[in-house]
Amino acid sequence: MLFYILLFSAVLPLGSCRRAAEKARRNIRLEAVEEARRQGLSGAEVVLRIKNDTGHKLKLEKASFSVFYAGGVVTKVALREPAEVPRRTTASVATLWRIRTSDPMALHVMTKKIREDDISKIGVSFSVEGRGGPARVKISQEMMPLSEFLNIFGLSLNDIKNYLEE
Repeated sequence: MLFYILLFSAVLPLGSCRRAAEKARRNIRLEAVEEARRQGLSGAEVVLRIKNDTGHKLKLEKASFSVFYAGGVVTKVALREPAEVPRRTTASVATLWRIRTSDPMALHVMTKKIREDDISKIGVSFSVEGRGGPARVKISQEMMPLSEFLNIFGLSLNDIKNYLEE
C-alpha cells in the first residue's frame, strides 16, 4: 500500500507539469517577423512580434540556427544578447543576431536558388533556449527542409527574398 501511495505521489505532479507545459505552448507564439535589417557584414537586427499570454515574463536566452545547402553548412546565425517579453502581452521585440558565413560561394548559389523559388536543397537546424517563468524551455530540430522551418516560424519565402534584396 505504501508503494502505491509513493507511486501515486510521484506520478501526479508529472501529469500536471505536462498540462502546464502544453498550456504554455498554446499561450506563447511567434506571430510574425516584422522587420529584418542587416548590420554590417556579420550582423542583423530582427524585430519579432511575440505573443506571451502567460502570467510569466518570457526570456529568450540563446537561439541559433544553421543553414545548409546540398548537405554542407553555409551560414550560422546566433542570438547576440537575451530578449524578453512581458507577461500577458503581444510585443514587438528587437533582437540582435551574429551571422557567420563559412562558404561564401555556396551562399551565392543558395541565394540565386531562393530567388528562383528552388529551395529543395536548402535545410535548416535550430536551437532555442529560454525561460517562461519557472519553466526552462529548450526546443531544437536537426536538419529540416527550409519550407518546414518557414512554416514553424510563420515566415514565407517572400520574407527571405525581401531580406536578401537589402
